Amino acid sequence: MTDAERVLSVLIHDLRTPLGVAHGYLRLIRGGKLTAADERDKALASTQEALTRISRLCQDASGFLEDTPGAAAGRASATELAGRVGTALADRGIPVDGQSAVGGVVGVGTSIDRAADAIATLLAIRAGRSAGVVAMVQETPGELRFACGPADANHTVLNGVEQPFDPWRAAPGLSVVLAHRLVTALGGRVWMAGDGLALALSLPIMESGNA
Repeated sequence: MTDAERVLSVLIHDLRTPLGVAHGYLRLIRGGKLTAADERDKALASTQEALTRISRLCQDASGFLEDTPGAAAGRASATELAGRVGTALADRGIPVDGQSAVGGVVGVGTSIDRAADAIATLLAIRAGRSAGVVAMVQETPGELRFACGPADANHTVLNGVEQPFDPWRAAPGLSVVLAHRLVTALGGRVWMAGDGLALALSLPIMESGNA
């Protein structure tokens, strides 16, 4: 199956649930089944949420058809990117613990906010699967590394044996695939670490020192 066929398959699968929700609530409203004002308000809110989900799925599918960004399309300081990723993770309720000092310049291929959101989207896959999930940031020779998994005082999840990561099987929706596509287009890597309990990714440091 080609990537385009996979996108279509995932999109059809993911559209079914919100479409069903929207149609179901609209049938109840039009059929006069919801007589109380609070019931109608709840139904309309749920319908709006379903339509927003549908819109996001269509945007993701459209984004997949865009040209893959190149590594030379944009650069950012590793310090700033790490900070933006931390903010994006905080919005998802994931704290950053154990961030070491980072420096140098990395390719982002797009706006720094989009790159940070892509990294946070990948790392957030681990959220909710175990208690105490935190993110870590570390500079290693030639790489800026991120990881998300159980709290680890020694940050060993950033090291050790790497296991393959398949974005198509990681989570429903296309946002994970798009995020993975951006990171790998920049020469980055994504893998499972810490005996599969954590997800880690890295971007190459293009220039050493401060941006």
